[in-house]
Amino acid sequence: MSAIPPSVGQNPGVLFACHECDWLHRMPPLPEGVVARCWRCGAVLASSRPDHLVRTLTLTFATLVLFTIVNAFPLLELKLGGRETSVTLLSGALELGHHGMWDVVILVLLTSLLFPILHCVALLYVLMPMVMGYRPPGAVWMFRAAHLFSPWGMIGVYMLGVLVAFVKLSDMATVVPGVAVYALGALLFCSTA
Repeated sequence: MSAIPPSVGQNPGVLFACHECDWLHRMPPLPEGVVARCWRCGAVLASSRPDHLVRTLTLTFATLVLFTIVNAFPLLELKLGGRETSVTLLSGALELGHHGMWDVVILVLLTSLLFPILHCVALLYVLMPMVMGYRPPGAVWMFRAAHLFSPWGMIGVYMLGVLVAFVKLSDMATVVPGVAVYALGALLFCSTA
């Protein structure tokens, strides 16, 4: 890899800017197991891990399965005064609708259901053919769509909300974490990885 000063006006090929110092680099395709570092500051620019596409596809499938579990099973079961109730992600959003907060319901459904599903589907559309050795039509647009939907999937925020609810409600009622809480923790790990 060769470093190129920012003032070069020729057509140098593919240029990458270091995310630490903004030094421009010309980046050839990396062989497996090679890490490209910035010549100026030493920051990692890119790395080529063996089977990176297969690993990413596996994590995306795991994310989709865990996402299904999170939405199919209860997050928490509450026991208070002889009454038991279970809360799922969808029932929590619909309960907001019973109180007339439809704008919040739409926002919750978009960030907890629609955007994470669209993110996974877009990644699967790009990754499955690439693992088999060819590029699908519209791959660039689908990858951009996956990148666009990624920050709107609020999995970490919901995990934090469940933990806060668990701590706050445990003083008033018996709170039993459901299967979906554990799946939500694993989903947070898989979607981040």
